Amino acid sequence: MCTICGHFAKEGQRSSTDIFDMLKKMEHRGPDRHGVYLDGEIERRKTIDEFETILKRKSRIALGHSRLGIVGADGTTQPYTSCDGKLVMIKNGEIYNYRELKSLLLYRHRFQTTSDSEIVVHLLEESYQGNLIEAVRRVTGILDGMYVFAVTDGQSIVLARDPIGKKPLYFLEKGAVIYFSSEKKALWNGENEPKRLRPGEILSLGDDGVSIQKGAEVQLPQIDIVDFRQAVDLYKTSLLNAMKKRMAGVRESRLGVIFSGGIDSVLVAKLLQGEGKNVICYCTGTADSGDIIAAREVARELGLELKVSIIDETVVKGILSEVIMNVEESGLLQVEVAIPMYMATKMAAADGIRVMYTGQAADELFAGYPWYSDVIRESGYLRLHEQLWEDLRRLYDDTLEREDKLAMAHSIEVRAPYLDRDVIRTAMRISPRLKIQGLEDNLRKRVHRQAAVELGVPAYLAFRIKDPAQSGSGIHGIIEKIARKHVVAPDTDLVAENIKTDKGSIYRYGEGVYGEDIARDYLQGLYQKIQDRFRPAILSEGGSGA
Repeated sequence: MCTICGHFAKEGQRSSTDIFDMLKKMEHRGPDRHGVYLDGEIERRKTIDEFETILKRKSRIALGHSRLGIVGADGTTQPYTSCDGKLVMIKNGEIYNYRELKSLLLYRHRFQTTSDSEIVVHLLEESYQGNLIEAVRRVTGILDGMYVFAVTDGQSIVLARDPIGKKPLYFLEKGAVIYFSSEKKALWNGENEPKRLRPGEILSLGDDGVSIQKGAEVQLPQIDIVDFRQAVDLYKTSLLNAMKKRMAGVRESRLGVIFSGGIDSVLVAKLLQGEGKNVICYCTGTADSGDIIAAREVARELGLELKVSIIDETVVKGILSEVIMNVEESGLLQVEVAIPMYMATKMAAADGIRVMYTGQAADELFAGYPWYSDVIRESGYLRLHEQLWEDLRRLYDDTLEREDKLAMAHSIEVRAPYLDRDVIRTAMRISPRLKIQGLEDNLRKRVHRQAAVELGVPAYLAFRIKDPAQSGSGIHGIIEKIARKHVVAPDTDLVAENIKTDKGSIYRYGEGVYGEDIARDYLQGLYQKIQDRFRPAILSEGGSGA
């Protein structure tokens, strides 16, 4: 995992100092080593501060990279240069099929590292015939992984984001200069709001300005699995392969799991345990919350090491500003769900954990949320299938970007096996009738639960009904108490803005418990103060500080 950033100045223009400031604002994403490209020259340093003098030089094309070492030798540092010297690339993420792709390259390529990332620049070199966008489009079509990368041929910069959207990327155009970075905070300037590159898109930065085109996509497959036994078997195979991909090349001796005691995280932990990994599970909640009680019970049953962070009103109030600053969102649902993960990754970082696994996306793949039953009741199974696919496509906005920022705030990479491309294809081939078996099925995601049992999870755990993270952890009640103590008269404009910008699939099915204006207003006010404090004036010529 890493951070990437950079700028492109249109012909006749130059920009200075912004790369240094952007790297400093995102230093948490890659604390190990750093590299920059400035108009054909590459510099590498152990610390960002060593770049301060170098990065005061003006440049037309600049790329910046900070590395969190997971796969490959410790001393390797991006940017990577193609063997013919024509292309320079920086990347954030993991390519899971890099060994297979390396075997397809021509023998002439000279690899400088054992990193999965270097394969991309060599693939681009073989595909590049003068049109950088087309080369990127061809290469992204064969990559299996989570990534964003930027490549330049000295004339333009082309960026690409993986089709699921596991890794974030933002950009901003100000005058003659276009900027990009892994997090919005590196682009905040008090004037312009950064834009997001959506999953599967290709972004071109050149003298003509900004151009966005379609890149790699995850295609919706036909529904052709209608037998329950077949569905379970195929799903187990794809999930086991997904776990193997996400364990290959990881040098860490200990692996963490974002753990709630629910079936999704329990199955991930069980599979890691089955591979002989040293697994530590991390759970956050109030002392009497459902998550804590369930997590402790499951950990005892399966012999898992569990570390618990007990939160109360004082703890939550103390970290709210940190959470909002790191997640770069203020919506009530976004903040509530963020708190348990923020605390879990904070605990893991203190233990030296660098790679954690999550059960994210199982509910969208196998219809786990209660409101999916309402979809069947009101519109039928075909509409449920369409809705699951829509929710998967929007998962980057609802969840993935938030989780990436929270984990990377503590220099931790999060891996999500349920978001493997083959797991998604297999799950979406399965008839939705096998996922929710009738209107009275209160458990839902039946294929997923049965597979878990056959993969070693006790049946009583696999078929347990689990609360959502924010209610299972007790966070929602704490937030409401804090809000009521601090807000006397809610600002209706701020409330309306918060409702409009909050994210989560629950809003597409009804507001439920997320209608408390008072809590929304409190969080919106906090977010505004944080933005005012931390927006750096990095995009003004010569600006360098927050």
